[in-house]
Amino acid sequence: MTALALTACAVSTPVQTVSPEAAAANRQYQNIVFRSFTAEPEVPDPDAAILDCLRSAMDHLQVKNVYKRVEKQTTTVYPEPTLFVDQRLTALRIVSGTTRIWTGVMSGRSHIKVMVKLTNAQGAVVAQQELFGAPNAWGSAYSFGSSDRELPKNMGILVGDFILTTTGRK
Repeated sequence: MTALALTACAVSTPVQTVSPEAAAANRQYQNIVFRSFTAEPEVPDPDAAILDCLRSAMDHLQVKNVYKRVEKQTTTVYPEPTLFVDQRLTALRIVSGTTRIWTGVMSGRSHIKVMVKLTNAQGAVVAQQELFGAPNAWGSAYSFGSSDRELPKNMGILVGDFILTTTGRK
C-alpha cells in the first residue's frame, strides 16, 4: 500500500497563479525577454525538451496579454522596463511511450527540473527558483505516455506562471 500511495499523485513546485487582469494592473515590467536556456551536461538529449518548454512558456505569457513584448533576446534595445529570463535544465527523465506501454507503472515517474532566474535590466536578480514537475505514473500508464510527453510543455506553463506572479510591484 505504501508503494501505491507514493506513486499515486503528480507533483510540481507550488506556484501561485494570478489572473491576467491582476498581473497587468500590478505590472512592474513591460517586456519579458528570454535569454539563455541551457542544460546540465548530465541531462540526456535535452534539445526537444528545452524547445517545448521555451515555446510553452512564451505562448503562455503571450496569451495572457499582460506584457508589451514576450520574445527571445535579439539586438533590440528596450526603452521600457525589461525582465530577462535565464533557464537551466538540471534534470530530465521522460519515459518513452514504448517503455510505458510495455512496463506501465513499473517504468517509474518522468520528471523535469528547471532553474529559472529572472534579472532586471540593471543585472540585479529579481527572483530565482528551481521548478520541478513529475506526472503521476499511474496516469501516465493509463494515457499510454501522454502525460510523459506533455511534461516539458506543462513545465513551460509553470515557468510562465512563476514569471507572472513574481514580476509585480512589491
